[in-house]
Amino acid sequence: MIWAQSFSPADPKTVEIAGLRVKGNRYIDAQAILITSGLYLSQKIRLPGDELAIAVQKLWRQGIFGDIQVWVDSLTQDKVWLTLQVEERPRLNRFTIRGVNKTQSKELTEKIGLVRGTIFTEAQRLNAQRVIRNYLQSKGYYEAEVSAQVEPDTAPQTVRVTFLVKRGRRVKISKIAFVGLVENTPAWAKRQLKETKEQRFYRFWKRSRFQRTEFEKDLEKLTAALRSRGYRDAQIVRDTVWLLKSGKLSLKIEIYEGKRYYYRNIVWEGNTVHDSVTLSRILGIKRGEVYNPSLLERRLQMDPNGNDVASLYLDDGYLFFRAEPVERIVGEDSVDLIIRIFEGPQATNRRILVEGNDRTRDRVILREIRTLPGDKFSRSALIRSQRELLALGYFDQEKTNIVPLPDPGQGVVDLKYVMEERPSDQVFLQGGWGGRIRDAYGNPIGGGLILTAGLRFNNFAFSRLTNKRAWRPLPTGDGQQLGLQLQLNGRGFQNYAINFLDPWFGGKKPQSLGFSAYYSVQRALFSDYYLSILGLSLDFGRRLRFPDDFFRSYSTLSYRYYTARNAFSLLGDRAEAFVNILALRQAIERSSVDAPIYPRSGSSILVSVEATPPWSYLLGSGYDVRRDGLRLLEFHKWRMDAQFYVRVAGNMVFAPRFRLGLLGRYNPSVPFSPFERFFVGGDGIQGFNIDGREIIALRGYASPFLGPANGSLAFSKFTLELRQPISLNPAATLWVHGFVEGGNAWGSLKAFNPLQLRRSFGVGVRIFLPMFGLLGVDYGYGIDDARDPNGFPLGGSRFHFMIGQQL
Repeated sequence: MIWAQSFSPADPKTVEIAGLRVKGNRYIDAQAILITSGLYLSQKIRLPGDELAIAVQKLWRQGIFGDIQVWVDSLTQDKVWLTLQVEERPRLNRFTIRGVNKTQSKELTEKIGLVRGTIFTEAQRLNAQRVIRNYLQSKGYYEAEVSAQVEPDTAPQTVRVTFLVKRGRRVKISKIAFVGLVENTPAWAKRQLKETKEQRFYRFWKRSRFQRTEFEKDLEKLTAALRSRGYRDAQIVRDTVWLLKSGKLSLKIEIYEGKRYYYRNIVWEGNTVHDSVTLSRILGIKRGEVYNPSLLERRLQMDPNGNDVASLYLDDGYLFFRAEPVERIVGEDSVDLIIRIFEGPQATNRRILVEGNDRTRDRVILREIRTLPGDKFSRSALIRSQRELLALGYFDQEKTNIVPLPDPGQGVVDLKYVMEERPSDQVFLQGGWGGRIRDAYGNPIGGGLILTAGLRFNNFAFSRLTNKRAWRPLPTGDGQQLGLQLQLNGRGFQNYAINFLDPWFGGKKPQSLGFSAYYSVQRALFSDYYLSILGLSLDFGRRLRFPDDFFRSYSTLSYRYYTARNAFSLLGDRAEAFVNILALRQAIERSSVDAPIYPRSGSSILVSVEATPPWSYLLGSGYDVRRDGLRLLEFHKWRMDAQFYVRVAGNMVFAPRFRLGLLGRYNPSVPFSPFERFFVGGDGIQGFNIDGREIIALRGYASPFLGPANGSLAFSKFTLELRQPISLNPAATLWVHGFVEGGNAWGSLKAFNPLQLRRSFGVGVRIFLPMFGLLGVDYGYGIDDARDPNGFPLGGSRFHFMIGQQL
């Protein structure tokens, strides 16, 4: 409202503002009000005129005043004194939400975003009601109503707001109908609506709630799917939602399908580095194929495997490359493509920046990346660098990102590696059931409750031991691994172990050096059985360049000393033996998995052989089988483990795996080693080491194991898993899976048949907790008949628990 003395609109008067003040403001600074209004001393204005009206409009648009008036206090021939009289809107003192439970009220309070002490406006009220309504509709309350009561509160110029909620009935989607589909079926169209589903009793994993925002996204996906099938003109005409008498929703989607289009001519323009024939071959779209814009986009620049045109340029430094397809309709159902290429100059890496590594040193990160300053920019090098960093296990795979910062004028690019560290060290104290371990004659020799305590530091820094500030609780940041472990179940079993690994020994080349040592002793409770093991090993590994640098070589020199008494399954008719095993293990591994915890692509293939010297041949006539057969043990052991990861849809992964093992001998006159044998069956959890045995889990079958009671000389195992993540949060990575697998073990190499399997199937769940590692439980059903030496069945329904490794 503007009040003034009598002025004639036909004869406006120009005056100078000689005085200007603000009244009525309680919290807002007067100077800020004047600045916002645009009025100032010595300003020339007209009375009547637009200046005062514009000032009022500026203040009104702020939304913080309930009333604004301009008063003329005094007026002379050429000067005027003005007062801005304002009334501030009340401030929010408190608000409550009625009609919802405590949990929902807490969630809505965070979503609404109202802050106590701030000015409460009409726009805030409407927005809060909209947020509450959308939240309830996302929970299935489609008829939800929300109103607001705004009342003065006890404090001056404040209000309290009460949001009243009427949730109504929770409704489900009863039916989704399509109008206008000619060539495509309604069933296919429903599958494209990922978040909008009809209520069906068999779809227990997917709720049939109606959420408008998700429904709009689903309609966009449906339109894109129609166009990817060649229906270039497809569009959603309208959608209708109504409530049935049954209390459920019915949806009707009207679609204009249009004609199906086909590609005709594809022409390249602007390409000088690569000829059109090469680009067309990579594009892979031929004349006469169905029009598919999503396929075109993927083949041009969005193929996750790098099989696109953009990768051809980006891997050769052309960071500023751009491809723009132009469509031209020809005839009734044909599309000509003109793909215009902008190649630009080649870019060179300038600076490599690292951000977010709070514990890991920069040099540990920089030594893993493949993008070096001065090199040509390469997208494949970026992808490989990210894979190598994730393989360290120190960073959250969902938040690791590489940000190119290009400078087109200089033809260079800075690369910033942005990551977030996750806990990688483990401190554990746990108890587990090691089963009842018996020898070939049924004598109990171990098992029961096993207590384990240990430390596992996966990012240890040996070089910082003397730095007092680095002890948090131990020095970290160099990427070294240190493990300490103690296991016991009283007098019957004790085990002590220590290991250390430096993955970049010397700091200049990707070569690892490590050592491990352990000592364990087992005593039977009701017999004279005794077995102690002292083990030492030295490990050396290096990255290979041939056939490619995904290959690594590992060499392990190990020595194991066994003292055995009354261990008849191992010693035969001997009462005591001292066994020496000196062995060299050579392994070749190729690993290209994209993440260590939940891989979505890549493979891991490991082939190894462990062999002792052929003592029986080296010593010749000086070798006595009876005397030296156990004292100088000889064998050769072959292992193969291959696992593949294939992304099916979204984050769902198909993971097949094959495992194989053989234990051989050099001299036919020397018995097979009673140590280092394979035991197949059960969940693979024994809790402690015994006679060097290697336990291979086979879900659906229980322990005792398949094959001979004293261990097998050969085994094979096939597994097919389908995994679906529930949470990829690094604090607790959780997924479920279904599996089909088969395996078996044989007591002689002649009987070995890798396709003669004991089959099973089942489901399971896995969770990775940084402090405890990988934990899981599976339900498996063993299909085939398998029995232990006493005739008891091993198959059927079984639950299996796992700790620390995949079964």
